[in-house]
Amino acid sequence: MASAGGTMPKLALPAAWGSAQLSRSRSFEIDSAYTGQRYRILLGLPHRAAGDTGYPVLWALDGLASFPLMEFARPRPVSEHESPAWRARIGDQPAGLTVAIGYASGEPMDVNARALDYTPQLAGAGDAFSPQHGGAIAFLAFLKEELRPYLAHYFTLDEQRHTLFGFSYGGLFTLHTLSTAPQHFQRYWAASPSLWFGDHVTLQQLAPRLEQLGDEMSAVQVMITVGKEEQWPSGEIDTATRLKLADRKMVQNAERFAQTLQQQAGVAVEFQSLADHDHYDMLMHGARRVVEFAFAE
Repeated sequence: MASAGGTMPKLALPAAWGSAQLSRSRSFEIDSAYTGQRYRILLGLPHRAAGDTGYPVLWALDGLASFPLMEFARPRPVSEHESPAWRARIGDQPAGLTVAIGYASGEPMDVNARALDYTPQLAGAGDAFSPQHGGAIAFLAFLKEELRPYLAHYFTLDEQRHTLFGFSYGGLFTLHTLSTAPQHFQRYWAASPSLWFGDHVTLQQLAPRLEQLGDEMSAVQVMITVGKEEQWPSGEIDTATRLKLADRKMVQNAERFAQTLQQQAGVAVEFQSLADHDHYDMLMHGARRVVEFAFAE
């Protein structure tokens, strides 16, 4: 529990205690010349050798929040102590590499850092939480020009099976990348995308961008999810919050984006609007399910 000043109290903990860790995982930090930010990268190691084309890769934004939620669903090696039926099921799971991108601050969601990285550049755009915005192009450059080549030194990556997962602002970045530079990923999962950002500009620009892209989106798979509570809450809320949710149109924007994409030849699009789910429910929902979405044949 934090003290009144916002700092953690000093606790007399045993010196032998270490940091919490997950099995089959590694982490490192890396600075980006493109964004000027320092990132903490969590790697979910594959449970067996890659196939002939290399490992499919799941790139997870807000990595310090999303990675632990993915752990239960992540394929793992077979143990001799498990039943034959369970061993057979696990043995059939495809291998894949999870790359979770977080920030060196250690915060599960670094408000300013993610606001800068995950949003498109727009004059005067912003929100009530952070003054930093507009770094999506630089962040994509970090992913494809710095982080991906670095990891390719250690893992054989399947260049035709990269999945991008993002939630909220991360979902906005996912759909912005899909609609501006879709060639860098083949599968996209956008959970509760913040399409309201910048007066809904990413949604408004989608149709003309699709015309420009033409067949560059061929064979792309897209999942867009949103909770109905994000626009039409069932409980009692104050008037200001209800007006904000109505203005943001989380459900309607996500559905409209999906419907527009469905008109594009070669794009496989699925849209889910889930009852009894609010904004943060969709992070947990997506983080659990995107693993199979990314690694399935």
